[in-house]
Amino acid sequence: MSGGQINLYQTNNGPCPYREDYSWHNVSFQTSKLPADGYASLLNQGFRRSGLSIYRPVCSGCQSCIPIRIDVQNFSQNKGQRRTWRKNKEVRVEHHPVEFNQEDFALYQQYQKDWHDAESPVEEIEYFDFLIETPVPTEILRYYLGNKLIGLGWLDRLPELISSVYFVFDPEFVSRRLGVFSLLYEIEYARFLNIRWLYLGYWIENSHKMNYKAEYQPAQILQDSRWIPFGNYQQ
Repeated sequence: MSGGQINLYQTNNGPCPYREDYSWHNVSFQTSKLPADGYASLLNQGFRRSGLSIYRPVCSGCQSCIPIRIDVQNFSQNKGQRRTWRKNKEVRVEHHPVEFNQEDFALYQQYQKDWHDAESPVEEIEYFDFLIETPVPTEILRYYLGNKLIGLGWLDRLPELISSVYFVFDPEFVSRRLGVFSLLYEIEYARFLNIRWLYLGYWIENSHKMNYKAEYQPAQILQDSRWIPFGNYQQ
């Protein structure tokens, strides 16, 4: 992006990972630098970030990907979340500027292989393009049990909001529900920064991979270009 001009292009990403018999199309652009207010505006128009690519789904005949954000200042843990929070009280979280680290990469490879059944090992360049290159201020959150790295989270941190980018964990520790714990931690981190909104990307109602986001309330979803209370959602 230069001179205020954005060159949008449409991509065909193959089969949709969330809905059978659908294909996945995005409208997107790439940029190596994006001002905070510009990124916030794009998030509020339903865009998402992957590496240097800013994208929004534009799939024919489908509007299942609905942007969602948590009102962290008014969030209250439910019973299961409180149990998960207590279970991980010994977990230590360290914040670092985004950087390539061999131990991080090894955990990312393990997660993709053991949790997502990746057919071939993830290459360094794929990991770098997805999670290390960024046009906005990004933090890596490293989750430790003792001295063992058991989880990694990526957060885009803006003055007025936080956007949760991705999370991986050591599948050996699946019983700790680290995905839940990481979101609860991000909520507490946003509260500490006195930030109201934690953006979670897309909620997909009928996808077991994505409908977990509805468990963090109160929340808002973006519908007809307006943020509305989650409970007011209409298909």
